[in-house]
Amino acid sequence: MVHGWLGDENVMWVFENTLPKNVVAISPRAPFLIDDPKESHARYGWYHNRTDAESFAHGLSAFREFVIQLPAAYPVDPARIVLMGFSQGAAMCYALMLSQPDGVAATAGLAGFIPEAATLWIAPDRLHGKSIFIAHGTHDNTVTIEEAAHAREVLSRCGAHIEYHEYVTGHKLSAQGMRDLKVWLTREAG
Repeated sequence: MVHGWLGDENVMWVFENTLPKNVVAISPRAPFLIDDPKESHARYGWYHNRTDAESFAHGLSAFREFVIQLPAAYPVDPARIVLMGFSQGAAMCYALMLSQPDGVAATAGLAGFIPEAATLWIAPDRLHGKSIFIAHGTHDNTVTIEEAAHAREVLSRCGAHIEYHEYVTGHKLSAQGMRDLKVWLTREAG
């Protein structure tokens, strides 16, 4: 479960009720500490901004290493790793799946987008047989619904099987979205 911009490893547990009982849920912390003097707690990001290719590469590398090390640290089958990310976390999940398709079985992207730096891995059939769940709010002002539709189009072109949902909400997942995610996760990881 991969957090977004200004989150940490604890914020994704809001999705815990969507998880099948037989899964191991693990949530990493992004590598960049984002300094915000108005906040009393630490906040993190996977990269600094959408145009910063260097920090994106560093964040993706850290995330890739985290996923690669999972089977050594936890009782997980490397062939059954399912990623779930929110916003910037979803972008990192898409990027990891595009850059290293064999390392991930499926991905749930919640209010996410395709990072510009990940477009170099877009190729027909690159994600053949992979399953991707996309959920997005029609009133999301942080990551637009057009970006979700673009992600659907790009990932479909790469051969992935897409389950796409739009909900009348903002930059979050609605109650119906949580139910749909739970059904998808039970099918993919259960």
